[in-house]
Amino acid sequence: MNSAIDVQQLVPAWQSLQTLAPVHHIDSEVDYEQAITLLNNLLDIVRDDATHPLYSLVAVIGDLIEAYEISHEPLA
Repeated sequence: MNSAIDVQQLVPAWQSLQTLAPVHHIDSEVDYEQAITLLNNLLDIVRDDATHPLYSLVAVIGDLIEAYEISHEPLA
């Protein structure tokens, strides 16, 4: 994909998304709980419908949660 990013449009779009759904790196237990709640709410709507417009958001939130869980696993 060689298209240039239009930052003038990206910034307000990102800020708008942030007010609707806290999509960001998970840095704390509070962030983690918010992400779990968001994921569960999205799954109630999207379920396993890969054609749903929010399906990729479910995947992104799931990836963020997984990364947090892996980095915060207790050492055996």
